[in-house]
Amino acid sequence: VGMAAGALLKPLHPQRTIRVVAFANEERGLFGGRAYAAVHAKEVGRHQIVSESDFGAGRIYSFNSNAPDSAKPAVARIAEALKPLGIEVIDGEGGPIAQLGATWASLSHDGTHYFDYHHNAEDTLDKIDPNDLAQNVAAYAVFAWLAAQADGSFGSAPKAAGAGEH
Repeated sequence: VGMAAGALLKPLHPQRTIRVVAFANEERGLFGGRAYAAVHAKEVGRHQIVSESDFGAGRIYSFNSNAPDSAKPAVARIAEALKPLGIEVIDGEGGPIAQLGATWASLSHDGTHYFDYHHNAEDTLDKIDPNDLAQNVAAYAVFAWLAAQADGSFGSAPKAAGAGEH
């Protein structure tokens, strides 16, 4: 999903860089995400907003962000653009780099059938509904593009040691 959304956006020239990262070994302790967060911990403020697609390719049904009030107009613009894809605003959560202070956005997937084939010999692309996959790619492309084009900051900033999520 992330790679396909990135490929759609590659020929465009957004105001900000859009970074697509492929993590590994998430099922055994979020090791990829934690390694990325550790390497980029001093650059948290340069990550305007982060998101993750790691729950299959079932339809995305919700969007949310922990962006501060100053970024609410940009978040509302993204939410409005996602509505035609059947995506509503509902609570979500961020991952390892969000715990360091990066502002996150959550696009939540329908996981009803996620574990039917999860990491077994039948876990192949033909099990994915092409319409659901297209909706996922469109949602992430819309989100990434609008976030990259948004005015102002989404509020990512390194957290003080021991601080809770913002």
